[in-house]
Amino acid sequence: MIWVKFLFSAVGLSIVSWLGFVIVRFNLKRRRIIRAAAAATSEQLEEIYRLIEASGSQRRNGFVLGRLNKAADDASCTVVIPGQLEEFPWAGMSIAVDVNTDVQFRILDGSYRKTQLQGQKYWPVSVPTVLLKSGKVRNQFSPSQYVKGNKRLQEKLTSICPEYPTDLLSYLLCVGGAGFEFEPIDQVRIGTSAAWVQGPEFQYCDQCKKRMVLILQLPGTMLHNKVFHEGTFYLFGCKKHANQTRTVGQFS
Repeated sequence: MIWVKFLFSAVGLSIVSWLGFVIVRFNLKRRRIIRAAAAATSEQLEEIYRLIEASGSQRRNGFVLGRLNKAADDASCTVVIPGQLEEFPWAGMSIAVDVNTDVQFRILDGSYRKTQLQGQKYWPVSVPTVLLKSGKVRNQFSPSQYVKGNKRLQEKLTSICPEYPTDLLSYLLCVGGAGFEFEPIDQVRIGTSAAWVQGPEFQYCDQCKKRMVLILQLPGTMLHNKVFHEGTFYLFGCKKHANQTRTVGQFS
């Protein structure tokens, strides 16, 4: 019995040691990626985003925000809807985010031209699209897909973070997270498909009964109130009746 207990104790210690090693290694990798991203210039990051935008084969229908390492002028939370979304009735407008007892989105006119959240400025990166064999168009969000076959993009990422270029890109495009793994719910998305925390909650217009489109997806970590950090918030609108909007919040 004594040797059995000793064996179980040894196995337990081995597992604990192994887990400790994995956690330490994970944290070291995360810190290296974050430090590398913080050391990059805004010009380097903008060049990376332009290389992403140059890929894909079809017309773009949405954007994600990328990190810029630029401090905002004030503490307001606003996201500009890029004017390139020509079929979007809200193109060129801005979305203000107010947080009190709940999260509220307000659509502003085109005179407010700032995209800033949590005291930082961000770059709207056009999401590449590809044409499938079925004839359907699909958005590509995965950083590994961006890097695959794109030598110039890989070189630019490697110049900033030689060890983990693809993981660096995940960190840059998942602005709501603090890690290096690609998490769609950590992205700020504009005018493209929603990444749901739970099951889809599609919204429908009260006037025409048609399904609304996503205007903005916002991780709760981008808000100043920590109460909402476990959530992701979605603003939907009707293209035909632009004044018809709805907000959905999902929590993990």
